Parts: sequence; structure tokens; C-alpha cells
Amino acid sequence: MDNDSPNPRILNEKESDSKGWKTILKDFKPILYFIPLILLISSDEATLLVNEVIIVVYFNLESNLTMFGALLGSSQIVKAVSLLIFGYLADKFQRKKLLLFSSLGWAIADILIGFSHSFAGLFIFRLLSSACSGAAASVILSLLADSFSSDDRGLSFAIWTMISTIGVAIGGILCTAFNKVKVDFDANADDFISRIQNIRGANSLEIIRQSWQTPFLVFGLIGIAFIILAMFFKEPKRAAKEKMLATVLAHEDVDYNKFYSIKFSDLKHIWKRKTNFFLIINFVDTILAGMIVGFLIMWISVDMGFDVYNASSIGYLLLFLVPIIAGLVWGNFYWPRRADKAVKAGNSTARVRMATFLGWVHIPFLFAGFAIIPNYQNLTLFKGALQANPITFGIGLIVMGLLIGIGMSFEMAVGPLHYSAMVDVNLPEHRSTMIAAASFMDAIGRALGTTLGAVIMDYFLNVRQSPSPISETLLFSLLTFGIGSGLLWLPIYKYAKGDFAEIAAILKERKIQIEINYRMNRKETDT
Repeated sequence: MDNDSPNPRILNEKESDSKGWKTILKDFKPILYFIPLILLISSDEATLLVNEVIIVVYFNLESNLTMFGALLGSSQIVKAVSLLIFGYLADKFQRKKLLLFSSLGWAIADILIGFSHSFAGLFIFRLLSSACSGAAASVILSLLADSFSSDDRGLSFAIWTMISTIGVAIGGILCTAFNKVKVDFDANADDFISRIQNIRGANSLEIIRQSWQTPFLVFGLIGIAFIILAMFFKEPKRAAKEKMLATVLAHEDVDYNKFYSIKFSDLKHIWKRKTNFFLIINFVDTILAGMIVGFLIMWISVDMGFDVYNASSIGYLLLFLVPIIAGLVWGNFYWPRRADKAVKAGNSTARVRMATFLGWVHIPFLFAGFAIIPNYQNLTLFKGALQANPITFGIGLIVMGLLIGIGMSFEMAVGPLHYSAMVDVNLPEHRSTMIAAASFMDAIGRALGTTLGAVIMDYFLNVRQSPSPISETLLFSLLTFGIGSGLLWLPIYKYAKGDFAEIAAILKERKIQIEINYRMNRKETDT
């Protein structure tokens, strides 16, 4: 063969990769209609989190962070319950209608927050908004599970995670655009409480109220427009992308729901599968995530003293935020995609194996990064132990960003791998319910994170008199909840292989039964 001729094996690999991405894009097309809705509902998380500082300022909560933690925690609990209920409903009814109904409820609740001036009003309408957003999220996760092939599940949930993260980022940017509150700390405002009081003294209550309230109203109104767009998407057939069943379900007149659907009595049998049990109770990792996300803005602006409206401050912020964001994006796609390839090669437990490894390896990187504890106003590192000049301070922030970024590149991938494993270990008619159950426990974990986080912060603030209570709470939580989560992945790894094999055997048998029924129906029709 001519040395200059192309290698057939290389051409086949390239052609295979090309077809793979074309298939993925084709699978992705039906959900384009509700991607804007995912972005917007995800951005709604930012309306509370990005504005948490000015909400604390407006309602005088600086000495009682437990109240704000209760708002965050209660929202997550209500969301968790809604996830569970609508996950079960998504296994029984048309998911498109459920999505439109829940999304409309969320939009109306946000509009009501935009007209409420009291903490009680914010609390009540936020619970309604969280319930509806949880319902929508549960239905969307079910739709994603049926929109991608079983070989690409890691990628599908990575896309969900990334779209949700982008939504939060967009929400944060929009909330910042509406924020007219001036943050210019006095030289003597070098601790948490004095900085909150400093913000209150420098701004009128009306400006503060408008700054946190307007985003809710705007997002609710935009949400109604996106709901109209979501009405045009076509719901995917249940289990049609399951590798074992794809051939028989390709026939337009074959519907999986006609043969198999969830029954309430199935629930007791589902729990007997040990991998299910440990996947669902492994919500400990989300306790830490709830703390980080719930108090992110407060951590940056008040705990560390950065002023997001000051050019010099923003420059320093970017030194550690850019590596963190890069790690989040890279890790979210790289590890799940790598696990998908291993599954295609025949390793059925690759996703669980990967999640078990990543569930441990992120801890030392995050601990080392959070331990740097910078103070922008005083240019100190390690909780004031190291006085730095501007250059040294910048180098410290870069190191902090790299360490946290590496840790988050591992941590970010655990979520998609966790949900992929949940789909793998359950039958198609049970998956929405079990994904919802896992989401329910995750939301409970985040609720505990924000609630316990606020209580622990109050301890470090009021008892230990710490100038950086959030940073110390994160370090404490890594050594407790972080290690606890890593331990819970070990039994998942132990039982996964047997449970995956059981599901594969059941689906193989069902394929035969569906084919037999299909042929018999065709004969009757022809006759």
C-alpha cells in the first residue's frame, strides 16, 4: 500500500468520532426548546445567593445569620420534597405538561417576591418558588435521561450540570447589574459585623430593597416568555435511547409505557437494591456544597473584604476566580466523558469507580486552598498570620485559586457520575422516581449545609470572635462532611457491579418480550 495513502484505521476512528458527535447533537436538538428555561430557573438560585449580603443588611440579620440560614435551608427542603413528588409523577404522566405547570408556578412566585417588602413575604413566596423550581428540575432530569443514549449518560448529566452552572452565573451577572448598593468599607471595618453595618450606613433602605427585589420580578416575567417557547418541544419516548431496547423501540407504534410502568408497590422492591440505597443516602457531599454555594458572595465580599465595585479588588479577585472557574468547566466534562468511554469499552462500573476516586482526591486540594484565608483590606494571608505586599498577596491568591480549581475539577464531576450511576442501576420506568429520590436527598444535604453552616458561622463569629467565620466553617466542614462522603462511596463501589448485571439481564428479557408482543400485534393487524 502507498505510504502516502491514509490509514483506514485512523479514518474509521475519525469517522466514528464524527458520527458520535453528530449523534449527540441530534439527541440534543429536541431539548433546545427548554434549555432557556433551564438557564433561567437555574439563574433563580442567584437571585437569593448573590443578593444575600444586602438581604442581611436590609433585614438586620448580621448578628443572627441563623435566620438567613433558615431561609436558605427551608427553601432547599421544600425543593427536595417537590423533587421527590414530581419525580414519581414524571414516571406516570406526560412530562411536558408537568414541566409547563411547574415552570409557570415558579415564575408567578418570583413575581410575587418582587412586590413583597417583608421578610415573611420573602420567606413564604421563596418557598413556593423553590417548590416549583424543584418540580421543574425533576422533570427536566427525567427528560434528559431519555434524550441521550445509555452510553452517553455521563455527558448528558454533565451538560445539565454545566447549563445549571451557567444559569447561576448569568443570574449573578444580571443581579449585579440591578445592584445599586455602594460597598466602600471604612478603614476600621475589618470584621464581619462592622462591614455589614458599614454597608447599611452608606445606602438608603429603598436602594437596598430595590437592589435585591428587582431581579425576582424581572426573572419571573422573562420566565413566562421562556415557558411559551418550551411548549414547542417534543417529548422523547421513554427508554428509546436505552442501548438494550433501542432497536425494538425504534418502531413508532411501540411504546415502552404500554408494557411497563411504575406502580406504587414497586418502591419497596427498589430499595432492596443496595447500590440504590447507598447512592441515595450519600448526600453528605452536598452539605459542603450547600455551604459553599449558599455563602459564596458573603464569603468573598464580607469574610475576605473584597469590593466587587473596585477595579483593584476585581483584579485580585480574578487571580483566584479564573482558575476555579476553569477547573469547574474542565472537570465537569472531562471525567464523566472519560467514564462514558470506559463504559462503552465494557467496564459497566466505570462511572462508580471514577466517582469513588474523585470523592476522595478533591479533599486535600480544597482544604489547602481554603486554608489560605486572605484579607484584601489588610493584604494578609492565612488569617492574618502572613503580612503580604501587593505582589505577594497576588501570588497567594493565584495559588489559592489553583488549589481550589484543581479540587473543584474533581468535585464537580461527582454529581454527573452519581446521577448516571442512578440511571444505570434502575429500570426505565423507575428512573425518574429514583433520580428524584437522589435529588431529594441532595437538596436535603444542601439545606443542612446552609442551615448548619449558618449555625457554625454564628459559633465562630459570636463565641470564637473570628474575623473570618465563613472560611473557618468551610475548613471544619471539609474535615467532617467531606471525609464522610468519601466513606459512603465505598459500599456503592462494592455492590454496583452485581446490580448493573441484574438490570442488564432484566432489560434483555424485556426486549425479547416486547419483540414477541410487537410481532403478534402486527400479525393480528395484517389479518
